[in-house]
Amino acid sequence: MKDFTYKVAAVIMVDTFSVLNFSIKYACRYYFCLGVQMSRPSLYKLVVALALSILFTITLFYLTFDLPHILDRILHEYFPDVFWEAELREQTLSTLRPYGYLALGITLALIVLGFAAKRGYLAILGSVAMYLPTFGYFASAMFFLAGLGVLRTLWLPLLEISPTVLKLGCIAYLPFLLLELILEEHQIYGVVQLVATAITGLGLLIFTLGTATWLYGKFEKHEIVDFWIYKYSRHPQYLGFILWSYGLLIYVGYKDYIRGAFRVPPTLIWLVTTMIVIGVALHEEIEMKKKYGKEYEEYCRKTPFMIPLPKPIVNTITAPLKLLLKEHPRNMKDIVVTTVLYTVILITLSYMLILALKL
Repeated sequence: MKDFTYKVAAVIMVDTFSVLNFSIKYACRYYFCLGVQMSRPSLYKLVVALALSILFTITLFYLTFDLPHILDRILHEYFPDVFWEAELREQTLSTLRPYGYLALGITLALIVLGFAAKRGYLAILGSVAMYLPTFGYFASAMFFLAGLGVLRTLWLPLLEISPTVLKLGCIAYLPFLLLELILEEHQIYGVVQLVATAITGLGLLIFTLGTATWLYGKFEKHEIVDFWIYKYSRHPQYLGFILWSYGLLIYVGYKDYIRGAFRVPPTLIWLVTTMIVIGVALHEEIEMKKKYGKEYEEYCRKTPFMIPLPKPIVNTITAPLKLLLKEHPRNMKDIVVTTVLYTVILITLSYMLILALKL
């Protein structure tokens, strides 16, 4: 299944490069790209933006699917699988526990400081750090802190409450839980891993296009980047990250594990990370509206926040927010209320799903 996933991901990457390569060649021949007339300097800037975004995408792809296996083998020398050795297992937990609480404290402090000091990059850094232990599921071991699993030290304070806590975002798995009702058990893993790889590839593609568009806009000194992929999403890079992390979440939930390995999927972590990213995006919009006024408000009116959706679905999603705030968040207090509100709603729905399906 690992080889199959790599092949699907490789096809996605090749298709991405084909599209970008065609765009560059077309622009070089006619000084024309995607319907926009370009001077030679502008064309060079576009090529640089595309090259840099491709580099970012390749790096992220490598980090996602290949590097974890390499790191797991290396870390096994320092954090061996002591599942069957109770004394060593307890000793390892006692040694790592203080680091886990310290790391979680620093991570939460980064997130809080990011919002309090209006430094979105700190909150993003904290949320990414919170999600990184998901790669611990690539560890080939029974003891959950062995090998690359040592990354889950960050989650120890939660895991010591109960591993079930990680399930409190399982509403994210709802489409695949429904799929399990349709497909045979021997079919579900292959289909879901294919879907997970496609979602991860789509996230990488959107991130690439968003990065290229943003870089080109800055090279050309556009105050508001509102063209190409930014015509369809106001935050394509954040959307790309959310889809990438969601694909990874689905992948680790349905991958093959050795018998006895820790396999409770970190749906709560993904949910919290996603809500933090959305909160940062909302804060950036408030700052943009302060800086550019009606021009940016008009852009917001014409362009979806993240994903183009039918209006009835948008109205359903935003209904709780409209009941509470009556309008779009206008300050940091409104952003906190918004993110907490939807986090509580989704955790509640997840808990109801756990009870209903006995997950």
